[in-house]
Amino acid sequence: MIRPYLPLMWKLLRTDLEIFTQTIWDKLIDLFIWIVTMVLVTTYLMPAFGLAADYTGFLVASLVVSAGLFELYASVTNLISDFEGGDITSYYLTLPMPSYLVFIEKMVYYTINTATMGILVLPISKLLAWNSLDLSKLSYGKFLLILMLSNVFYAAFTLWVTSRVKGMEQIGSVWMRFVYPLWFLGGFQYSWKVLYLFSPMLAYISLINPMIYVMEGARAAVLGQEGSLNYWVCVVMLFLFTILCTWHGLKRLRKQLDYI
Repeated sequence: MIRPYLPLMWKLLRTDLEIFTQTIWDKLIDLFIWIVTMVLVTTYLMPAFGLAADYTGFLVASLVVSAGLFELYASVTNLISDFEGGDITSYYLTLPMPSYLVFIEKMVYYTINTATMGILVLPISKLLAWNSLDLSKLSYGKFLLILMLSNVFYAAFTLWVTSRVKGMEQIGSVWMRFVYPLWFLGGFQYSWKVLYLFSPMLAYISLINPMIYVMEGARAAVLGQEGSLNYWVCVVMLFLFTILCTWHGLKRLRKQLDYI
């Protein structure tokens, strides 16, 4: 049972959150620069080159759930660096609780970290785009659910990617092998239905990419169901990918770190 260990996990989480508060302003500045660049160019410049005027909403829905993914590189780097010399994780693994709960606590922390960034994207984008961003079909309940679930998935994916990286000498591969291809080929700039019209085979192959469900679920929540994969299918598939990444990531980390 996890309940007896919750007070200790809470202390670990508070420690991580205190560290997070020390860097949050830098993260917010970086987030703001990223949103301003993407939204202003898409809303006011790209229509002059023929981009559809309603593409801003499509982009913003994608940005909301992309913010958390971009934190993955830093999270994996910090974990690998600690494994190789920081000894913080090694100390946590000696605490009187099941060792896997140390990584579950990390997942909770990563979820809070990335969800905080993601939830700010929509209001900032609305202020920048104003009438160009139509939120009349926004479902707040679905939006919060897909935002939280996508960031829980990113936390689980962080563990899995960490388990695949053998050391700091391979840290550069995190972006090029994992983050960028999944994101760029995961429907950030196009919908699954448009991909299906172009090539049904590629569309079905893309369903093995969890980012398809992240992007399509977000757009269904922000822009309405029309034109997107079924929202609840996206929710179920993200849940399954989260369970798979958590299980396999913990299994590999246990072997890698040789903990009980």
